[in-house]
Amino acid sequence: MFPIQSLGGPMMVLKAFTDSLWEARNTRPFTAKETKRIMKGVPLGIFTVHMKGLVYTDLKMENVALGGFDHSKPNENVRDLIVRLTDCGSISKPSTREISSLTDRSPEAHFRKAWTQSTDVWSWGIILAQLLQAQVDFKSPGMYDSICTGTLDEKTKAIRDKLAIDFDLVTVPFYAEDEQCAQLLPPAQPEEAYMRATSMVEKGVASEDSIQFLAGVLNPDPGARLTVREILEILESGYL
Repeated sequence: MFPIQSLGGPMMVLKAFTDSLWEARNTRPFTAKETKRIMKGVPLGIFTVHMKGLVYTDLKMENVALGGFDHSKPNENVRDLIVRLTDCGSISKPSTREISSLTDRSPEAHFRKAWTQSTDVWSWGIILAQLLQAQVDFKSPGMYDSICTGTLDEKTKAIRDKLAIDFDLVTVPFYAEDEQCAQLLPPAQPEEAYMRATSMVEKGVASEDSIQFLAGVLNPDPGARLTVREILEILESGYL
């Protein structure tokens, strides 16, 4: 430890957090109350960024710090859980550059279109879907985490193609009517479109109301996606 006097200049002392959301998620299943507490804490942080006209751009479980998490059993008082965003170095104004991890990346970013604050909403929805699924199938990977074959370029294409099929992007004008996107879109597979949502209901992962909420969050058209403010209002009303 260096004496404070020897450091000079302004200093910032940050509170230590014991876990990332990724580490906690792989420790044990969360209760519904824990999931809601955590998933409400994340958009509170995102909203602070959005209020400044900026985009967080790199929302993933590894970048969510979790304090007060009990590894051995569910937290009796979920208010003990403290949620904070970390790694704010990628915050930027809306742009077209490559952003986010492959598995949490929004479709507009995958297809090289301009992205705005709604890209953060997509990433939040991907995390929520994984936490809901983990409640009934703890060992289940995230929606696209199991795609790990080949080089980075091959994995990028594989995830982009699977996302396009899952959300039937060939029927979404935002992508289908864009010449550059149309060249990247894989052939339609309507029998596979939105099957993840059907599977989640069948397995008891989520109610139909929860699926409708997720559909608003994971709307492939960024202009039709819920905003962070709307998400917070819905969660405040007792949803989830």
